[in-house]
Order: sequence, then structure tokens, then C-alpha cells
Amino acid sequence: MKAAVIKAIGNIEVNDVQVPVPGPDEVRVQVKLGGICGSDNSMFHGKLEAPFPLIPGHEAVGLIDAAGNNVRHLHPGQRVTIHPNYFCGVCEMCRKGLTNICSSKIRLGVDIDGVFAEYAVVPASAVFQVPEEMPDEVAVFAEPLAVCLHGIKKAGIKKADRVLVLGAGVIGQLCLQTAKAYSDNITSSDLLDSRLELARSMGAARVFGDSDELYSHQGEFDVIFETTGSPAGLNECIELAAPGAVIVTLGLPALEYPVSTVKIVRKELTIKGSMIYTTEIPESLELLAQGRIDSSSLVSSSISLEELGEALKHFDEPSRMKTLVRIS
Repeated sequence: MKAAVIKAIGNIEVNDVQVPVPGPDEVRVQVKLGGICGSDNSMFHGKLEAPFPLIPGHEAVGLIDAAGNNVRHLHPGQRVTIHPNYFCGVCEMCRKGLTNICSSKIRLGVDIDGVFAEYAVVPASAVFQVPEEMPDEVAVFAEPLAVCLHGIKKAGIKKADRVLVLGAGVIGQLCLQTAKAYSDNITSSDLLDSRLELARSMGAARVFGDSDELYSHQGEFDVIFETTGSPAGLNECIELAAPGAVIVTLGLPALEYPVSTVKIVRKELTIKGSMIYTTEIPESLELLAQGRIDSSSLVSSSISLEELGEALKHFDEPSRMKTLVRIS
């Protein structure tokens, strides 16, 4: 089969590799469409450690091609999306329901070969059937939307809350859309005007690109989502938060950064980390099926597998949002 393989930092090639064989409790998925995530970019540029050579990618939709001997509830031809984080189910974290931080978690496309290939083998328990009428281009958003839904649940938004989404990339835009189910008073902030225009079209009541203008509303926001991953992001949230506010951090900054612990105490702030998701993928599919999420406006380009390397090299271009990869 054809697969994109990261050979070393900054080096990715499309090669012919052996088609994987599903084990007794696994299925083989013929991958139709994938999505590029920030973690793919981080691996390619050496910011996220991975065992090279490796097939990257974890956002995907495809058709079941073959099933292992123990798989009874799935069959070839079913269209599915994938939960790409495999948890053990028996460790202390899993027993607490915190499967997203399982001590033995295996990440598809990071720890093991992923979906940027014509076929991928995954546990049967990790696939979810896609509604028949849902286009692949919509279904591929189930995984990143699950990230946002997990964070939204942690925030506990109330109708009167003044909500700020810091960052208007793909995750920021999805957080904005999901938060609108709870509050109409949502502000989006980003450095790029094009992303702010998109946020306004997604329903943001206000948008701020200028940091001085945003900071004129210091101490105003009851719920803040930090989606940028900027080292300074959390400190900015602390400054902007109203007394008693909830801050949910979805971004993973690469560097440590000092924060004002005095203000956390004096404002009685609640700061919550939100790590991927647990059970949210079926809910993501339901929201997408209901048409409550505009995913099409978040697609900036659709490329072939052979173009993946160039897309990763130019991942940080301002005009890029979600890049989809056509595979088969």
C-alpha cells in the first residue's frame, strides 16, 4: 500500500509498505480522508518525540476493509471514524474514568503507525460508525470536535457568562461554536484578521485582534478557553478573567511560563486542564449530523497524500486552517 512515512525530523516520503493485517480484536480501515493536526506538525519538526520511521496521522474517516476473528459487531463496508487514543481500561486513571490520561495510553500516529496511508489497523473498540448521509469532509472533524466538547463540559458555562475564546484556529473556532449552545456572549481573540472575520461569521459577539483593545476588558470574562498553546496564554487568561472565573486550557505550550499566583488566589480563579477527550466522539458525530457545527468553513485546502510533506513544511502559514488529505 501507499503510505506517508516520516523517516527523520523534517523528512517525510510516500513509500510502498506492507498492508497491515488485523489481529483478532482489530479491524483494518481503508482510509478515505484524513486531517492534519498540530501534533503531526510537531512530530515532523521534532517538537514531539516519536519512534521514526512512522506513519503519522490520527484524524480520519474510512471504510472497514477486514475484521479480526473476534469482531462480531462490525463488518466490511461500514464507514467509520476512529478514536485514536487507546487506553488500557484497568489502570487507576482508567478506573476513575480518566481514560484520556491512561498511564499506558497508545497514540495512533504518534506511538504507532497512523492513518496517512491507504490502510490502517485499529482496535474494533476504537471505531465509530459514521451516519450514512454525512460527507467524509464533515465526519473527519469528529475527533477535533471531541477535544472541544471535553473542554466545554469542564467549563460549566451558564447562560449569563461572558465567554472568551483565546485563539481562533480550528480548535478555537470549534470551541466558539460549541459554547454558543450555552451563551450568546462570546468573544474571540486572535492576531489574524482573517480568523477573526471567520469567528464573527461563526457567531462571536465581539472579536479582538489588538491586544491593547482586548486588555481594556481586563477582569471581564467569566469563562475563558485558552486554545493557542502560547507560553504566555495562561497568564493572559489570568489577567483577563473576572473574579470567580473558570479558565480551561486546551493548548499545550512548549515552554514553561511564570503566572501570577497572587491573582489566582485573590480572584478565586478555577484553572482546568483539558486533555483530548474521553467519551465525546459519539456526541461529536451527533452534533455534526444535526448540522449544528459549520466544519466546511474551517477547511482551507484539500491535498493528496503526495503533497503532505509540503503542507507540513508550510503548516504555520497564516491562511491555513484545516488541511484535509485525500488518500483513497
